Amino acid sequence: MSRSAAHDERNTSFREAFRTPFEFASSAAPTAQLVQTETQKLKLEHDVEDIPNSNGARLHWIGDRSAEKVLLYFHGGGFCLPALNGHILFLNQTQQYLESKGKKIVIAFLEYNGSEGSRYPAQIFQGTEALRFVLEKGWKPSNIVIGGDSAGANLAITTISVVLHSFPGIPPLSLSGHLAGLLLISAWIGFSRDTQSWTENADKDCIPAECAIQLTDAYADPADRNNYSEPGQADVSWWKGLPADRILNVYGGAEVLRDHIAELGDKLEKAGNRVENVECPLEVHIDCILDAMSGLDAGLMSTKVWEWLSSVL
Repeated sequence: MSRSAAHDERNTSFREAFRTPFEFASSAAPTAQLVQTETQKLKLEHDVEDIPNSNGARLHWIGDRSAEKVLLYFHGGGFCLPALNGHILFLNQTQQYLESKGKKIVIAFLEYNGSEGSRYPAQIFQGTEALRFVLEKGWKPSNIVIGGDSAGANLAITTISVVLHSFPGIPPLSLSGHLAGLLLISAWIGFSRDTQSWTENADKDCIPAECAIQLTDAYADPADRNNYSEPGQADVSWWKGLPADRILNVYGGAEVLRDHIAELGDKLEKAGNRVENVECPLEVHIDCILDAMSGLDAGLMSTKVWEWLSSVL
């Protein structure tokens, strides 16, 4: 079974494109250009600021910066690919949904360095400094959700790890209170391919093994695969006292990363965090982003993210 023939065709198309991720990345528009183009098309407010002490990272503010609530968002792409237009389309849909519920947020969209020029732990420095920058702009932790998809979800939870467990070379980051939430969409937090979901979903998902191998090797050497680069390795004790009031861990039942993500969710729950783990039947990796990108109707992954954000912010 699948969601539809159109979804099957879409997933196959992306699976073939992602077999050579570096070729895909080289032919795609850089993140800065893509955000500028898409926000202009959608007639969205868009400002850009350099993040201090971040080695070139920038925040793209999408929407009204007077909003009381902010979603600090890290896009996926294996730390190699630039943002997709589906990221901006989905985030715009998210803002529209929240506005329909009488809630307004601004998106702080991180433009970070790719692994071809900046390998681990460069992105962790940039994610942490992005959160520090948002806090210094005056937003209270209780009005901030930090989130992302795929590698961006890896970076989101790792950024919170840095708050809990200091990272060499990163100035300490303390919070005056808990963040409103942590949003994890199809989190790429485990690099091994020895799980049942890798076998079951290899011909269903949009992520082929070749892609995962290349992106993992480009991001971090085997000696650097630890609780920060590969959060799925961390045990339950690592996640105790996570400074986020609520967590949404959402993923597709038909994605190859399903088992890694489900295991992380179980650890977060056992550590005493208020986490909602949601497996979306028949959906694939970052299905909500791909639905927006391909113009298909929003599925459970999309609606779950929107409903959860509405309840958190």
